[in-house]
Amino acid sequence: MVTILANVSALAASRQIGVTKVGLNTAIERLTTGRRVNHANDDSAALAAGNTAMAAARKAGAEVYKANADYFTALNADGANAQKTQDAYRMAEMEGAGTITDAEYTALKTSTGGTDSADALSKISANQITNAAAMSTALSTANTKGIAAETSLGVADAWLGADMGAEMANLTKYQIMMQAGVSALSNANNSAQSILGLFR
Repeated sequence: MVTILANVSALAASRQIGVTKVGLNTAIERLTTGRRVNHANDDSAALAAGNTAMAAARKAGAEVYKANADYFTALNADGANAQKTQDAYRMAEMEGAGTITDAEYTALKTSTGGTDSADALSKISANQITNAAAMSTALSTANTKGIAAETSLGVADAWLGADMGAEMANLTKYQIMMQAGVSALSNANNSAQSILGLFR
């Protein structure tokens, strides 16, 4: 029976088009962002876990930068110690030549921080041990935190990342459903035209 008070078929088709549009928009958003979870209603638990993992990755990444900076700071000090060592060698030469009263020797004592060549080398050695430990620690920290950052990013991607193949399939599916829905709505609306035939 055809009625004019409610075109139920057209209403159902229109409602389904709305549902399909939401699915299509979701697929497009996931493909363009690369994220499966873009809003809390997508998966609130995954969003919380993914955000926690992403924050951990950012923190570890910052720690990598700091460790690298610490390494180069220690490397700079190591370079300075190399020069001080050369200055201490020159002090030893001047001590052997008996010219420790020269202005050069005084300047070398200041630059090395030692009272004589032996004292300067002793202080340089102690400082090099400290620098060696600092460089080793910095390199180890940079590597360890780098692994932590990579792992945390992997965890975040597992929670939040979109399956691009699945989303491409969804996009195609919803596009077909949208076209079919529009066609069905058009047919449902046209069915009411048969009522006009009664007036001819």
